[in-house]
Amino acid sequence: MFPEKRDYFRDHPETAQEYGELKMRLCKECSGDRIAYTNAKQDFVKRITEKALEYYGV
Repeated sequence: MFPEKRDYFRDHPETAQEYGELKMRLCKECSGDRIAYTNAKQDFVKRITEKALEYYGV
């Protein structure tokens, strides 16, 4: 995990909560298929990583 993303979650607990809920939902939906799980959360992770980099001026 990028340190910026980790720190962004610390500074934005509502986003961390949203990510946790997404991961739990996808875990059930993807039924152990790690590739499908990773692909399904990719858009969220990319969006949050971009926000984190912008937020911290990286």
